[in-house]
Amino acid sequence: MENDWEFFVDAKQVTISSLILANYQKLGLTEEELVLFLQIDSQLQAGKNIPDIEKISQAMGKASTDIYSLMHKLVEKKVLAINTVSDENGRETNQYSFKGLYQKLVALKRQEEMTTSQATLSVSRAEIYKSIEVEFGRALTPMELQTIDMWFSQDHYQPELVKLALREAVLNQVYNLRYIDRILISWEKQNIKTAADAQKLLVKQREVKAAKWSKTTSQSKVKDKPEIPVYKWSNRTEGEH
Repeated sequence: MENDWEFFVDAKQVTISSLILANYQKLGLTEEELVLFLQIDSQLQAGKNIPDIEKISQAMGKASTDIYSLMHKLVEKKVLAINTVSDENGRETNQYSFKGLYQKLVALKRQEEMTTSQATLSVSRAEIYKSIEVEFGRALTPMELQTIDMWFSQDHYQPELVKLALREAVLNQVYNLRYIDRILISWEKQNIKTAADAQKLLVKQREVKAAKWSKTTSQSKVKDKPEIPVYKWSNRTEGEH
C-alpha cells in the first residue's frame, strides 16, 4: 500500500486555474479541446517546450492526425499560439503558448462584471423612480420622468447620489424635483460625485449648523437672565440695614 501511495506522490502534479474548468464552454472550447489543452499544458509545465504528440495521442486514445486537427482548432480560436523562435545557436524551434486563452478568460470575467454592474445600475434606477413616487405620494408625470431620466443619461448622476438628494428634500419637507435638482447641481459644483462624498459634506454642514445653534442659544440664555442691581456697600447710609 505504501508503494502505491508513493506512486501517486512521485507523479508530477499539474496546476490549472479553476476558472478555466468553470468557463471553458463560455470560452468556446469543447471537452476534447479542453483535454488537449490539459495534455499540452501539463507537458509545458514539466519543462517540455515541444509537446510529445504521440504521448498525447495515446493518452487521449486518438490518432495523431486527430490531435493535430484539434490543435489547429485551438489556434483558429486564438487559444493556442505556436510561434517560431530561434535559440542562441540560431536554430529555429516552435514555442507553444496559451496566453490567448488567459486573455480570453480575463475578457470574459470583465464582461460578466460589466453586465452585473449594468444590471445592478438598472435596478437602482428603477428603485429611484419608485422611491420618489412613494415619498411624493403620487405617480410621476411624464415631464418628471423625463427629468429623472436626464439625471442618469445626461448628467450621469449615480442612483445612490439621487437617492441621498431625495432624502434631503424629504427631511426639508420639499416634495418637488426642482429642489432635488438644485441639490444635485450644488453637489456637482462642489465636485461631489458619489453618495459617500455627499454624506461627508452633509455631516460637515450639520456640524457647522449645530455649532452655530449652540452659540446662538448660549447668547440667548445670557440675554434672558434678569439684570441684578449692583450696590456699592460703601455708599450705604447709616440708616440702611
